[in-house]
Amino acid sequence: MFTGDNSCYLYQGREGEEQILVIAPHQGRIPSSLWLTVQRKLSQNTSFQNGRKCHNTWLAGKIKCGRCGYALVGLRAQNGVTYLRCKQRADNGSCEGAGTLTAQSMESFVYGEMVEKMRKYHTLKGGKEPGYNPKLTAARVALAKTESEIEKLLDTLSGANPLLLQYANNRIEELDAERQKQLKLVADLTANSVSDTQIDCITNYLNDWESVSFDDKRKVVDILISHIDATSESVTIHWKI
Repeated sequence: MFTGDNSCYLYQGREGEEQILVIAPHQGRIPSSLWLTVQRKLSQNTSFQNGRKCHNTWLAGKIKCGRCGYALVGLRAQNGVTYLRCKQRADNGSCEGAGTLTAQSMESFVYGEMVEKMRKYHTLKGGKEPGYNPKLTAARVALAKTESEIEKLLDTLSGANPLLLQYANNRIEELDAERQKQLKLVADLTANSVSDTQIDCITNYLNDWESVSFDDKRKVVDILISHIDATSESVTIHWKI
């Protein structure tokens, strides 16, 4: 389909998913020679670092503070225990935090829930191998934009005046309601695209979880789970299937 004239959109997708290249309806605005020159310079810039891979927990990127919705990040203590801390609380103290949570206990709990989920789901058939689903792609892009806007608003709360706080809180409530609808849509569309092969592969991984690599554990979590809201009092898993 590519003629050399039009621009392209490259949809990265979530970790473990195949990249999707979509031909754009308009011509490219950046000459290819300039683009490649910039990429060559960038590759030689040793001060530039790509996104660092997480190592503390395979729940990274999925687990959120159950009070403010901000990410929970893993911090390893001297005793070897990795604690999950609310990033919003750490950055500006505007959230009371999720309480005392450890990566070890959360991983154990989520693993048990995934096993139970697959036990119930295993009899379902997903049909043929999933291909490119434009509706799912569009739903995920919309969800990512909504979540990005929520995080930007959360960043503005520190030091904001009462009027701005009221506006931000009202807007966050509206966006969160929209996010819940988008999450359900993504979950519904994803469930329809899970194949028999993926179901069997996930089940095999869960049956031999201790031997599964860190990256493969993250892939399994990404297929099954949209995100997790957690505090020391409660944990809610939002499933994709």
